Amino acid sequence: MLDTSRRRGLTGAYIASAAGLAITLALAGCTSGGAASTKKDSYYSGIEIAYVSGPLSDSFFPPMYNGAMQASEDLGVKVTWIPIDEADIERTSVTTMETAIASKPDAIVVGSFVPSAVDPLIQKAVDQGIPVYVSQSGQSSWESTGAFGFIGQDGVASGTKAGAKLAGNGAKSVLCVINVPGNPYLAQLCDGVAAGVQSEGGTSEVLNIPTADSTDPTKVTADIGAYLKTHANIDGVFALNAAVGTYAISAAESAAPDREIHIATLALSAVGLDDVKSGKLDFVVSEQPYLDGYLGVLFAVQYVKFGLSPIGQVNTGPLFIDKTNIESILKIAADYPGVLGSS
Repeated sequence: MLDTSRRRGLTGAYIASAAGLAITLALAGCTSGGAASTKKDSYYSGIEIAYVSGPLSDSFFPPMYNGAMQASEDLGVKVTWIPIDEADIERTSVTTMETAIASKPDAIVVGSFVPSAVDPLIQKAVDQGIPVYVSQSGQSSWESTGAFGFIGQDGVASGTKAGAKLAGNGAKSVLCVINVPGNPYLAQLCDGVAAGVQSEGGTSEVLNIPTADSTDPTKVTADIGAYLKTHANIDGVFALNAAVGTYAISAAESAAPDREIHIATLALSAVGLDDVKSGKLDFVVSEQPYLDGYLGVLFAVQYVKFGLSPIGQVNTGPLFIDKTNIESILKIAADYPGVLGSS
């Protein structure tokens, strides 16, 4: 359905979900403090997109944000990034989506981190004539909400490949670490890891980091270390966040220095790439979140302007990074910081 009206929404504001504090966002590669710009005489001038996703304090989301802001610059549209609070994921998944709907944008791109809470609000937005595109999380339910598409990766399928790869590297008992309790997408990844490890004759366990610890690096490291100390069978760890992968390395070095533990992580960072090169990480799985952000905005704009969209799910991952391709990845990361992963 073509939407030729141009509703006035939020400009380029970063909306803190808990406090409602608006902080002006800059475009990718710029310092904060500048408004999200619109190219003069842009073919798409006047289109405004609300992007509801994760906080930039989580190492997964800065590349996604950078992609969304680059699309904003390239297309000459306004994009508002509205982040949830991972320490209060269910409540803020609701409040951020409500904020997006209330701003009356031309379209919303949203990560449905808690489908039971977010999906009814996607349906509400669609009922109000606001097209919605689901990004990164919500792949199992987006079609039932009235959203016009999904971009990201399949959690179970990606986890299965990662689990099989860890097992193929020699891990027989793999611990999957969920760092954001209550996020169904992370649970699906661990389900996939279990299936992949089992397909190679191994076993898998899950560690849910307590909510009170999940944003504290010292506590996350201690939680992983304590598990490794009390479970001597664990010889593999799969983390679902680049930073948690780094914490898992520290935990293994301190809690199980005499054990060979194969460690891999979802999402990449500069530190993680160095760890792959040095052998501390077996591999990194990238969803390529920059593409989630860029294409999420691009597809939303095309839908608003022309009523056009890809059919079905668009997969951006999994991309596996290991010693076979690390040198080329390191060069790209150096030449284009903020695109492949966090610093």
